[in-house]
Amino acid sequence: MSTSTSALVGTRWVELGLALFTAALGGVVMYGSASSGIGWDDAGPQAGYFPFYIGLLMSAASLTTVLITFLQWRRLSEAFVSREAFNRVLKVFVPIVLFVASMPLIGLYLASAGFIAWFMWRDRQRPQPYGWMTIVAVAGGAALASYLIFALWFKVPLDAGPLGDLAALARRMLK
Repeated sequence: MSTSTSALVGTRWVELGLALFTAALGGVVMYGSASSGIGWDDAGPQAGYFPFYIGLLMSAASLTTVLITFLQWRRLSEAFVSREAFNRVLKVFVPIVLFVASMPLIGLYLASAGFIAWFMWRDRQRPQPYGWMTIVAVAGGAALASYLIFALWFKVPLDAGPLGDLAALARRMLK
């Protein structure tokens, strides 16, 4: 098997890891519920009664999954995700993370324009190459359309970042 298509992680490890995580999450719910009271009083069940039993069921189901995973360890040897598939996911995930992280710094409109421009530039060879003018026109047009629709027409201002703050300051100074 080549490196690009080899397994990055096996199904058994994903099953085991997720089951242990949800069991721990159920334990946290039970622990938090215990401080609110998990019994009955004169008015009925205490505040933590139902959450405690939901956490208990969640932990029990998760520990059952752990047991089943160990019993079927050999059968669960297939790949959960290959390196090639994971790399394809990262090619979309990383730009999304950068897009979200850049929004507080440069605002939604500029971040959106950059995000659209990046994907158009990256995929410019399929099926017909995009020129820089097309990329700038589409990315800028999408950002402008978002501004017109939300900020001007619907009166729902989205975070425009420092550039939007400067524009607002300039509008106030010109009045």
